[in-house]
Amino acid sequence: MKKLSKKQRDRDLRLSIKHRKGSSNNEKKLSDIVISQEWKAANKWIDEYNNNGLDITIHKKRLVEIHLPSIMNFNENYEETALHIAAIRKLTEHRNVPRKAYRLVKVDFKKLEEISTSSALVLTAELSKWDDSIRTKLKPNTEEWNCGIVKQFSELGFFDLFLVEESEKNDYVNSCSDTGISVVKYIKGRCKDKSKTRILKKCIGEIVGDKINKWTFLDCGLSEAITNVSHHAYPIKYSYSEEDKNWYLTGSYNKDTSELKVVFYDQGIGIPKSLPASDIWETILTWFSAHPAIDRKRHEVLLKAAVELDRTSTLDSDRGKGLQDLLEFVKHRGEGYLSIFSLKGLYKYSMENGKHKMKTEGFDQKIYGTLIIWSVVLK
Repeated sequence: MKKLSKKQRDRDLRLSIKHRKGSSNNEKKLSDIVISQEWKAANKWIDEYNNNGLDITIHKKRLVEIHLPSIMNFNENYEETALHIAAIRKLTEHRNVPRKAYRLVKVDFKKLEEISTSSALVLTAELSKWDDSIRTKLKPNTEEWNCGIVKQFSELGFFDLFLVEESEKNDYVNSCSDTGISVVKYIKGRCKDKSKTRILKKCIGEIVGDKINKWTFLDCGLSEAITNVSHHAYPIKYSYSEEDKNWYLTGSYNKDTSELKVVFYDQGIGIPKSLPASDIWETILTWFSAHPAIDRKRHEVLLKAAVELDRTSTLDSDRGKGLQDLLEFVKHRGEGYLSIFSLKGLYKYSMENGKHKMKTEGFDQKIYGTLIIWSVVLK
């Protein structure tokens, strides 16, 4: 083998460097093309829903202000609630976008009069994601907010996200009357961080009583949900950053109705995307998923399979038991429900006066990830 001269080595080195830079530039161009397509699609989506269910104001330089609806509740006002939360996600998905792209500058709470615990958690999670992307520069202005909304979000821990003076927050909250609902401060965790479920159990014990310490399923069910997030919600091929692999958890107790509610939310790909479509009917639905109505139906079927067939994307027999633990307790109490919203689908199992009811439903708007709501009456 002939020894290379210094001149040849230098030439090969320059060619190698040039080749690497070319690859890097190609990757950058590909990334720019993807982002360009996404912000253009987001612009089109905003234009489509502006004054068509979405309450927004578009200022100069394409700066967008979102006005939240008066009632936000996934059970009673799903489409409007999901639509406004989806708008927040679409407008904050990417940090570096051109001037032609719509950009979110404000989320207005003035019209908001009533919000469920689950809607409050999802809204908090999306605003937290936005705040993380712009390096904690958001600050809420509560002067024109509904008093009960301020109190509810304060108990949820919402204001801890932002630079709000404690005295300013307390003065306003203390002037509000008691709503009869105690809310557990939300818990934000990362994949595999199961230990934080004990914090929720302790907080619920403080507002309900020590008897929940006997409910071992509460640890098992929630721990399993978090384990499933680790396995399924943020797969490697979707290139999620570590900062985005979060889950959120809270609970509430209504003293007047004795209703205990636990809410879990992740911002991953959603259960319908993580489950395999294996039987003939689901395969047919997958083939025709380009049609919106069929796509919604597919999500319903896959959610039902996730709960009732113990089936997961890994097909492991020891996975997927957490939801069954929560479901069995609802059956045991005879009063309550388990709702799972994921993408455009809903699965709900409810018990009323000892009689059970199951329903699935599909929607136009989607939840970005998976929302699990578990509720029981403790009378």
